[in-house]
Amino acid sequence: MGELTPHLYFKKSNLVASIASIFLFGIILLGTAESFAYSRVSSNSETYTISPGHSLDIIFDDMKLYYWQKILLKIYIKANKINLIQAGHYDLIDKSWKQFIHSFETGEIKKFKFQIRAGSNLYELRSLINDSSLNRDCPDFGCLNNRFGYIEGTLMPETYFYKFQSSVASILKKSQDDFINFSEDLWLLKVNNNPLTSLADALILASIVEKEAGNDNEKKIIAGVFLHRLNLNMKLQADPTIIYGLLPTFNGNITKNNIRDKNNLHNTYQIKRLPPTPISFISKSSLEAVILGEPNEYLYFVAQGDGSHYFSKHYNEHLEAVRRYQLAK
Repeated sequence: MGELTPHLYFKKSNLVASIASIFLFGIILLGTAESFAYSRVSSNSETYTISPGHSLDIIFDDMKLYYWQKILLKIYIKANKINLIQAGHYDLIDKSWKQFIHSFETGEIKKFKFQIRAGSNLYELRSLINDSSLNRDCPDFGCLNNRFGYIEGTLMPETYFYKFQSSVASILKKSQDDFINFSEDLWLLKVNNNPLTSLADALILASIVEKEAGNDNEKKIIAGVFLHRLNLNMKLQADPTIIYGLLPTFNGNITKNNIRDKNNLHNTYQIKRLPPTPISFISKSSLEAVILGEPNEYLYFVAQGDGSHYFSKHYNEHLEAVRRYQLAK
């Protein structure tokens, strides 16, 4: 009594062996799945977009995985209790399957850089938007505030980081709100002998200073020259205004006909005072130079070829500087 018959003992031994084999096979399978999860994601693309409702099968099919690879990854996902797939745009560069799988569970979505540069214009901004991964929900910049009668020059030059298909309208609105708030606060500090009569005019002049200045140190001096000219009702005669009026087809050279062109509404060689709109986006330093500045003793300046300018009080002195720094080249 109590002893197993040879037949029952044999059956029990087989059962133990089978369980051990299954257990061992499971360990090997888990190890293989874990090992495969450390392999690189092989894809022709540097990024991958998971749309709402995407399943694992869709992701794996897009990656052109073999059946056995799909099985191993599903085992890895099951073993690690990963049950969330968040929609978004994901980076695949140098990513293992383990990193990629955990990134779409935690929502570590790839971020992109969007930079509005001081000195750039709406034409360049439109190209930047078209080349981005942003949702273009602000057609023709219609989402922006047109309180000054123009959009050019009302955005804060800044770098923004966004997720795939983020709203460009939200970025542009924030940029404009920040810039207008800064401008309005600065306008309250304008000195009494500054001839500008409105913030709208200050933005226009600041955009010209932005394009003329080769460095921040000269912005205050250049602003003073233009403020001096405005006081005397002299034409500003700023080359960048001609160029802006010729955009987007400007070929790089200003001709005598361009200078004489009265149809170019931004041509400050022909129009009196300021052009109708800014000619670029404006840095804080350029706006400060204009609003906090005052007329100085100079009326002319010419580029010296090293990023700086030579400033003159009199026309004959200016002509000599032109011969020295421009015509002698």
